[in-house]
Amino acid sequence: MVPSPPPPPPPGYQPYPLSVPPPPPGYQPYVSSPLGELAGFWIRFASWLLDSILYGLVAALFVIPAVLLGASAFQDCRWVDRDFEDTVELVCPPGEPDAAPVIGAIALGVLGVLFVMFIYVRALGKGQTWGMRITGIKLVRADNGMPTGFGKALGRSLFASLVSAQVFYLGYLWAAWDDKKQTWQDKICSTYVVRA
Repeated sequence: MVPSPPPPPPPGYQPYPLSVPPPPPGYQPYVSSPLGELAGFWIRFASWLLDSILYGLVAALFVIPAVLLGASAFQDCRWVDRDFEDTVELVCPPGEPDAAPVIGAIALGVLGVLFVMFIYVRALGKGQTWGMRITGIKLVRADNGMPTGFGKALGRSLFASLVSAQVFYLGYLWAAWDDKKQTWQDKICSTYVVRA
């Protein structure tokens, strides 16, 4: 008796190459989500590094003039070495330092920092900061894949700076071994960083 031939493969069947075994039934690696391919730790780190440089340059446009303005208030002051006390003291003539340049310098510095924070959070709320745009990743909501909006982006940024960065940066490093590639702020705010 001749054995019957095996049934034909189903339509669209593509056999695996012999050198690569097929995955076990039900295996689903978490390298993607319904929202897109998840961004790994190193691409996120590159994005953060670029953001630090680029937004830092914008902040420098305010901070450098603020420092120069503040220093101009002390132009007639001198450092005096007190030999008998082994200390150095700043001595200014009467009427120095002038309060107006000092107040102006503080106001300019604070304004610069607030402006940079605003444009960063606004860009993050729309899905991509400058660094994210360069590296090709974006921040999305876990529930619908849309940008987070300003409020959630602000909360995520504040949580990141107040909690994730304070514990040896563990909140940021979490994305390196998390199966969903989320940082602490991603988990709290229900966000993912995905490839754009």
